Amino acid sequence: MAQQTIGDDQTIIRYLLNELSEGEQARFEETYLRDESLFEQVQALEEELIEDYVKGGLSGHERLRFERHYLASDQRRARIQTARELLRVCSPKSSTQTAADDRIGSKLFSPRSRLRLPAKQRLAPVFGVAAALLLLLGTGLSIELLRLRRHLATVSEERAAIERRAKESERRLVHERELLAEERKQSVALREKLENLNSQLNRLEQERARSEASKNQIVFLALTSGVRNINNLDRAVISAHTSFVELRVELEGREATTPRSYRAIVKTVEGDKEIWTQEGIKPRRRKSAQYVVRVPADRFKATGAQDFTLTLGVQTVGGKDYEELEIYYFQVTVR
Repeated sequence: MAQQTIGDDQTIIRYLLNELSEGEQARFEETYLRDESLFEQVQALEEELIEDYVKGGLSGHERLRFERHYLASDQRRARIQTARELLRVCSPKSSTQTAADDRIGSKLFSPRSRLRLPAKQRLAPVFGVAAALLLLLGTGLSIELLRLRRHLATVSEERAAIERRAKESERRLVHERELLAEERKQSVALREKLENLNSQLNRLEQERARSEASKNQIVFLALTSGVRNINNLDRAVISAHTSFVELRVELEGREATTPRSYRAIVKTVEGDKEIWTQEGIKPRRRKSAQYVVRVPADRFKATGAQDFTLTLGVQTVGGKDYEELEIYYFQVTVR
């Protein structure tokens, strides 16, 4: 088709005989389905080819190409058979006359001479049977053409729908990738924030533990009985974080076979002011001679004094009173 146009008769015959390349055939069919005049031209040449084949007017090469391509379809073979029957019924001539007419027609309307005629003249019937033959073949071709056009339109719609779905899927994929990237970024930021919060909570917990530990400090003081020398007193140093002063005394050798209950009284030396009393004191452990008196540190802080006494009394046999047993002198200094 480099030197011939799509509407050229020779090009149309080559198309009908399947002699065009794939690219040429595709371009021809694209124009053929859009151009009504080309459609009529192709229809006229196809009808002439069928008529020439039925009458034996094709050259050897054309006949071979026609049989290989055109007769490959059952529908087309049926059309050829119908054309032969119509030619036989509508032609009452003798076989001799028919053969003579065919030779004349072949000379007058061979493909090469027919290509030189105008398109309107090619559409006119050449033989008596041409009108009926053209009507039959034209109807079948029109039906097939409509079917092909509908099929092409359906294929085009399906292709367009597939392309739209592909674009939509690609758009959604891009959007989902963007959302995933944003979610990953937010996840990293949240994880870092959570780690920072956990770190802060750990620090606060440690500080709170240290604070609680400092607030609940207990100062232990072991007392010795009978000591009154001011330079040799048992001494405890407390701070603002001290909660209790735990006074420990030993009663080794003084405990009777049956454990007895004791009472402890803490007083200031100056003024003899009682700041703490605790009854029912028991040994710290079973079969132990150590007794513990736990006095709140605030009681010492509130007096403003430093010198104190612990008087330990034992419960009498009747259980109604306590008999003084030991007295201990000690100091508590606030730091």
